[in-house]
Amino acid sequence: MGAEAIVMKAADSRLRVGFLTYDLQRNTEDALFEVAQAAPFSVKAFPLYAHGDQAQSRVAYRPATARAKHLGVNVKGSTPEGFVSNPEWRVGLDCARESDIVVLKGLLGLGAILCAFCARLLGRPVISTNQTLPVAWERRRRWWVRLSKRLLLRLCRYHIYQSPASYQVLTEVYGCSPDRVISAPYEAGASLFRRILGDAKASGRTKHDFGLDADTVFLYAGNLHAFKGVADIVRAAALLAGDESFLCVFAGPEEPASKDGATIEHFMRIARSIGVERRVRFLGPVTPQKLAELYMAADAVLLPTHKDCFPKVLVEAGLAGKPLVTTSACGSAGLIVQDCVNGFLIEPGDVSQLAQAMIKLHDPALRATMGACSKEIVDRCCRMDLEVQGYIEAVQRCTARVHLAQNA
Repeated sequence: MGAEAIVMKAADSRLRVGFLTYDLQRNTEDALFEVAQAAPFSVKAFPLYAHGDQAQSRVAYRPATARAKHLGVNVKGSTPEGFVSNPEWRVGLDCARESDIVVLKGLLGLGAILCAFCARLLGRPVISTNQTLPVAWERRRRWWVRLSKRLLLRLCRYHIYQSPASYQVLTEVYGCSPDRVISAPYEAGASLFRRILGDAKASGRTKHDFGLDADTVFLYAGNLHAFKGVADIVRAAALLAGDESFLCVFAGPEEPASKDGATIEHFMRIARSIGVERRVRFLGPVTPQKLAELYMAADAVLLPTHKDCFPKVLVEAGLAGKPLVTTSACGSAGLIVQDCVNGFLIEPGDVSQLAQAMIKLHDPALRATMGACSKEIVDRCCRMDLEVQGYIEAVQRCTARVHLAQNA
């Protein structure tokens, strides 16, 4: 559909906007549902990978059947990279063919490049959605990652940025014109998690109810990928005073197929080798309800990641009113985690810095002050209304551009 057809479509019936997504888990579906409720256009999701939540979608979608297989590349001197294989290649083509405007909800590798390329051939405008690493870490990514990302961004007419870091990366690293860049702050599933957290608060479960009998409980939540800094937490435990009462608790699935030893047994071997096996506890995968209860029971949340764009764990822990520790390689550093305000920012891989942050967080008064700041920051930054309005504005600017071109 060319420019004239888009104008006619906008005038005669609802514009069709297709969202290419990674999958259709609850927080993704919730955001698309809110867009569909507020927008003057129709919304359809095109997930690349299957997820158990997709059958409950309130948004029209193309069912996905492909299963994601995670791959990792870790080259010294470069940012660690994570990839997913086995995409359903036809999804991108269907999204381009069935939509008047295509929105890439994330830069989804080859699947997104294929979708954007087909959309351009068919005359459909493409909008990218961007969460990124901070500028310094984006520049350290492998050359072929930056090259493919530059190619994909050039196929897009407008670019949505979801954090201050992503705005800087788009304009400073990839040369996107500021007048083509639109804000839609990432809500990160905050509204959904608030409801789960309400039930967790009502349950009143404490760390002692979980068998976590220590004065200070540090929680890590997420997949046990090596690049998330799991081993750094284990090693940092060895640097804390032996008479301190603390536990490092890990909630999330292991990754046995990973080549970097992302299993519970691997991390326990490290713990045993340095004598801290009694200081660490691996719980394996947990339900969202139990995770919310763990957030409430824990004293602080750690994510010493070596690479992350905008991890939901920091938003969830912030809503639970917990102090946060993450690294300068996290795209929400400085926004969701502000150094010495609601937690600490450290350098990735710096076990000594991590241990020092953990030592400071033994102080209950400091934890209470920082935890209150975390909740205030997340409540202010992660708002569904702002994200929804950003998507609507981007689509409207696409249609306005077509009208201007027709009237020129």
